[in-house]
Amino acid sequence: MPIPVTHAHRYVYHFSHIDNLPGLLKLGFLSNNHPQFPKKHRSIAATGIQKRRAEMQVTCAPGGYVHDYVPLYFGSVSPMLLGVVNAKNVDQYDILYFEFPITLADQLSAVFSDASANTEVAPAFYSDPADLDKLDWAAIDSRKWGNVDDEFRHRRMAELLVRGQLPVTAATRCVVWNEGAKQRVQAIVGAAPFPPIEFEDKWGRPHWFTDFANGSSASLVKGPGEIAMIFEQACAFVDEHAGSHASTATFKHLKKLRDGLRANFGCLPQTAELVGLRSANGVHKRTVDVHTKEVVDKLLSLTEFAALDEKPQLLVEIAGYLHDIGKGPRARWDENGGLQKVDPNHPVGAMPMMAEILTRHVGTVCEASARKLMKLVCYHDLVGDVLGKGRDEQQIVDVVDSVEELDMLFALGKADATVLVEHWWNEPAAKALYARCLEAIEDAL
Repeated sequence: MPIPVTHAHRYVYHFSHIDNLPGLLKLGFLSNNHPQFPKKHRSIAATGIQKRRAEMQVTCAPGGYVHDYVPLYFGSVSPMLLGVVNAKNVDQYDILYFEFPITLADQLSAVFSDASANTEVAPAFYSDPADLDKLDWAAIDSRKWGNVDDEFRHRRMAELLVRGQLPVTAATRCVVWNEGAKQRVQAIVGAAPFPPIEFEDKWGRPHWFTDFANGSSASLVKGPGEIAMIFEQACAFVDEHAGSHASTATFKHLKKLRDGLRANFGCLPQTAELVGLRSANGVHKRTVDVHTKEVVDKLLSLTEFAALDEKPQLLVEIAGYLHDIGKGPRARWDENGGLQKVDPNHPVGAMPMMAEILTRHVGTVCEASARKLMKLVCYHDLVGDVLGKGRDEQQIVDVVDSVEELDMLFALGKADATVLVEHWWNEPAAKALYARCLEAIEDAL
C-alpha cells in the first residue's frame, strides 16, 4: 500500500554527533548489527536502552532485531535528545539532524513502530504504510517539551526502521545548530556528495532546545564542551588579573576568605545575594544560604574530607561555601516572585563570579589553587549527575588532573547530594565509580 495521503508530506529524522560524520560519508547510516558498523561510533544513547534494542525482536517482515535497522523518528522534537541535553552529555551544536522523506516507509526493508523501540514491553511493529494511521500523530507532532505521562512520551518517539544501511545522500537536508556548525560540516564534507546544509525551521520542523524562556537562543543546558570553554576562559582571566587588586581586596589570601565565610556567609557580594533566597525546587526545603551551610557542615563531617591533606581541605571547604553562587544574583528571579528556578547551568554560571572573587576580593592566589577551586565549583554536580542522571562518567576522567582532585570532587559531590536527599548517594555505586575513575586517571598519569 502507498503512503496515506494525509502523511505523504511528512519527514522522518535521524540525529547524530558530528564526530560520526566522516564515517557517515564513507558508509552511510548503518544498523548496530551491520558488519561494518564502526567501533569508534559516538553514541549518545543510554547503555540500558541499547541493550533492550539489541534484544527486541521486530515482529513483522523482514523481522530480526531492532539493532538490525537504522532508526529514525517521525517527530521532529525528540524527548530523547532533550534527555541527553539535560544530562549534559552533549553540546547541541555538535548534533546534526538528518531529515528524510517519509517515503522511506515504502521500502521493503522498512518497518515502523507505534512507540519507541526501547521499552521493557515492545511496541507494535508494522510494515504496511497504510498502518501509519495507527500512530498517535497528536503525540508525535507535539511541540511541548513536557509529556502527559511516560506512555505519551514513548508514543511521541514512534520510529521508522530501515534494515541494514541508509545512504547519507537519501536525506533531503542536514540541519545544523548555527553558522559555526555549518562551517565545520562543510570542512569535513568537502566535495563529497551530501544533502543541503541548512538551519532549523523553528515554526515548521523545530529540533533544538534553547533557553527561549530567558530570551536567549543559547542551548537550554550547556554541554561538556561549552562548560569546559567557559571554565578555561575564567581560569585565563584569573591568571592574568590575580593580585591586581591586592591593596583593596577584602581578604588577603584564601585562608582569610575561608575564615570570613565561616564567620559570615554573606561576606562576599556573591554570597550575600543568596541569603534568604528561596527555591522553587521542591527538593530544596531551605533557602540557598542555609542549604549551603548544611553542605559545608556535612562536608566537614565526612571521612573523605578528613582523608585530605590540609591544602585540599581548604580548597574544598571554600568550594562548599561557593558552589551555589551561580544561582544568584537575586534579581534574576524577580519575575518569578523571588523564587529561584531550577537552573542546570548554575555551576558553570558561577565562573564569572569566581573570577571576580579571586581577582577583586582575594589579594593573592596562586594559579594552581585558583584553578582547582574554580574546577570544584564548576563541576560540583558532576559526580552526583553521573550517579543519578546518567551523565557520562568519562567526563570525570576528562575533568580531573590528579587523584587529589578526584578525591576532592567526590567529597564535595557526596556532601551536596546527601544533604538534599540521603538516598541519592548510592555508596556502593559511588565506590565502584570512584574505582573506575581512579584506574583511568592512574593509567593516564
